[in-house]
Order: sequence, then structure tokens, then C-alpha cells
Amino acid sequence: MSIGCVESNASRMLSEVLREFSECYPLVRYDLYSADGDDIREKLDKGIIDIGILLEPIETSKYNYIHLPYSETWGLVMRRDDPLAQRGLISLQKASQLPLIPPRRMIVKNEISSWFGISEDLLHIFATHNLLTNASFLVEEKLGYAICVEGAHETRGSKNTCFIPFTPTRTTGHVFAWRKSQILNPATEMFIEYIRDNKKA
Repeated sequence: MSIGCVESNASRMLSEVLREFSECYPLVRYDLYSADGDDIREKLDKGIIDIGILLEPIETSKYNYIHLPYSETWGLVMRRDDPLAQRGLISLQKASQLPLIPPRRMIVKNEISSWFGISEDLLHIFATHNLLTNASFLVEEKLGYAICVEGAHETRGSKNTCFIPFTPTRTTGHVFAWRKSQILNPATEMFIEYIRDNKKA
């Protein structure tokens, strides 16, 4: 069974679910794929992976999905020695004035622009990222502030950076998705039922 998962607190949830499921079905083997939502959706669409765990917002017309009971908080990754890191929270108004490194996904960039109340072309965007590792190096070099969810920083952040949430708070949920037209193997069907019975929101 092949599973794609975004970098968020759902990564930890996935490992827990696989432990529980494998206790019931020890012969099932897994192929795990870490990526951003666009890459996971592309692989779902091509039938390369069976299931994707995605952050909202997503385009749901092509997928069956289950809402998961896990949410994420959005904010900025910055250097620990940055004066802004001492605040504990950063306002959306202040964040909109900084050099930013947002996720590359257009649907997410549009949502972030709506939070700031200004169009994307008026933001100072130094670069975009799909996963946080390279963006963290840019942050360490004082090239910008990475926009991400807290779980991504917990997964990929460095000891030299920290995560500061936005105020007002911005959160997002997760969905467990699979292509509507896909013929699923028995292991995947059992896994979906397990999620539906035990992990849905």
C-alpha cells in the first residue's frame, strides 16, 4: 500500500495509525512518500500512490476523503536570535511587511494573501518552498521568513530556528483522500475503513 503524506503533525499520526493497523494486519507492507499537497495530488491522479494525507484547502472534486481530527497552526519560521522571536506571536499585519518564503502551492498562496488582505504581487516574496528543509537554510541566512504550519517545523526545523504563530490565529485541517475512480486493493480498502472507524473527525 502506498501513502503520501504532507509534512505536518499528521506525520506522527500516520506512524501511530500504521503501528495500530499492522498489529491487526502484519503482512501488509507500506511505501511512504513525503511531499507537498501538489505532488501528492499528482501522484494520486496518476495512480502512483493509493492514499494521500493532505492539508486543507484542497480541490476535492476528484477525491473521496475523510476529515481527520488533526489541525495545524500557521505562522513564521525565523531565526531564534531574531528580535521578532521574543514576541511569541506575530501579527498578520507585521508579517505582511517582511521578506517571505511561502509554500509554492497556488491555492495556499492565495489563502495567505487573503489573510494579509493584500494581493500576492504586493508581498515581498523572496522565494517559495515545497518542503521546509531548504527554506530553513534561507531563514538561517537571514534571507526571509518561511510561512508554514507548526508541524512542518517540528519535523524539519533546525535548532537555529523557531516557529512563531500568527495572530489572529490561522489554522487548517487535514483530509485523508483517494481518487474516486481508482480501483483499490483489499489492503487499501481495509485501511480506509480503519481510518473511517477510528480516526475521522
